[in-house]
Amino acid sequence: VPGVHEARVNLAAESASIRYDPAQVTMQTLAEAVERGGFQLVIPEAGQRPEDAEQQAREADLRHQMRRFAVGVGFTVPLFALSMARDFALLGAWAHDPWFYWVLLALALPVQGYVAWDYYTGALRSLANRAANMDVLVALGSGTAFVYSLVVLLVPGTGDHVYFETAAMIITLILVGKVLEARARGRASAAIRSLMDLAPQVAHVVDRKGEERDLPAERVLPRDTVRVRPGERLPVDGEVVEGHSAVDESMLTGEPLPVDKGPGDRVHGGTLNRQGLLTVRATGVGAQTALAQIIRLVRQAQASRAPIQRVADRVSAVFVPAIIGLALLTLGLWWGLGGEFVPAMIRMVAVLVIACPCAMGLATPTAIMVGTGKAARRGVLFGSAGALETLGRVDTVLLDKTGTLTEGRPSLTDWVPLGHAHARDLLS
Repeated sequence: VPGVHEARVNLAAESASIRYDPAQVTMQTLAEAVERGGFQLVIPEAGQRPEDAEQQAREADLRHQMRRFAVGVGFTVPLFALSMARDFALLGAWAHDPWFYWVLLALALPVQGYVAWDYYTGALRSLANRAANMDVLVALGSGTAFVYSLVVLLVPGTGDHVYFETAAMIITLILVGKVLEARARGRASAAIRSLMDLAPQVAHVVDRKGEERDLPAERVLPRDTVRVRPGERLPVDGEVVEGHSAVDESMLTGEPLPVDKGPGDRVHGGTLNRQGLLTVRATGVGAQTALAQIIRLVRQAQASRAPIQRVADRVSAVFVPAIIGLALLTLGLWWGLGGEFVPAMIRMVAVLVIACPCAMGLATPTAIMVGTGKAARRGVLFGSAGALETLGRVDTVLLDKTGTLTEGRPSLTDWVPLGHAHARDLLS
């Protein structure tokens, strides 16, 4: 797109980082370009935070995947049970009558028409963009088994066995991975949101007349004066101009003991005012706060590439075409040597299906995204995916202070009553 200087996409996080000239490019132009690539851009509504729009989109996606999964399981389980019972001769001779095959088709159609629809459309979009993704393998494997079974059913004499349950099982089993993937992305996104929620949404801004009014935190300007009551979190980075208090900065420093603050001391957004009333002059607001920079660091780490991923990327670039070629070679060899199409087709489908769940291109970035998100929630920040990979080889960790290892405040672990007193009585 003219006017776009740089674009980086993280398929695992489903995010794009774009540097562009607003004078040449509009958000609508970017959205149309993304749609041509087979994806959809989530644009926040007026007054909506981008993070809230992302959360809504992820929740909608998970609901969509769960609906597909419910339909898939609901029709695939009875289809599989009937087909296996027929193959193991657990049903009567009626299981080989034509009407029985039509029952199997009726159970398979919802899976192919609804559950598998995303895979077929994804495969077509991928091929239209002159690429081949995992959806191509899924569509080929399931579609081949379904179309062959349909031909057997509609054209007498072409065969005596249908594989509707195979086509449905391929889709439903791979959908399990999609559901787990969507949940993992949601958890990683929730980890970022838990960091963002540390900063309050409302700030008590004091005007020049000394009157206080509540404003959304993102509307606070540098050098504005903000009042923070005991028990509230600071909405901005700034300098104390009035008041004394103890501020819990453990979210930034790991130190559990509150730090005394008075006029001239610096404070940070997201930290907790424990005791006194503070008046703070804002120096860092919005994206300039220390907390926002931490969140940006975590997002950059999630989007960065680990050294191991370079290997996965090189393999993924040729993986799908290689698997399709191998499947066709398998079909040709078995058909040519054995002279029968059905056994050859079954082996071709097996090659496609076994390759499908191996989402090599997504496994590494998904692991990085979830790992950095869970670590951030526990107060551990990674500057890059390479650091996370390096940590896997670490065998010794040195800590410079006991405060990093302890809670910093006493807690009751257990107790031993002396004499004849009962533990329950002592507790009351």
